[in-house]
Amino acid sequence: MTAVGPVGIYARLPNGEPFLVHAYLDGDYALADVVGYFKLGRLENQPGGATLILTRKELRDLRNFADAYSFDYDPGFIEMCLDIYRASAELPGASIDFFETQ
Repeated sequence: MTAVGPVGIYARLPNGEPFLVHAYLDGDYALADVVGYFKLGRLENQPGGATLILTRKELRDLRNFADAYSFDYDPGFIEMCLDIYRASAELPGASIDFFETQ
């Protein structure tokens, strides 16, 4: 996918516009790691790349897992998870779509 701004994680607003949630930090982590490590959300192939869809319950679980496992995973990954959770408070909907740029 072509970068829409800084390289990182974006949420898709209801009008389709991208909203920067997390600019990548140094480290080895990606959006798909949320599914791989915590078994949360579902990845869907969409035009332009993979999209992670998280429900409100999964977003709360994501915050709890990030807090509980903060010493077990890359600090950038944990910060990404917390940024996703924090941004979700500002976004409407029962679920939220996130995608990454590289």
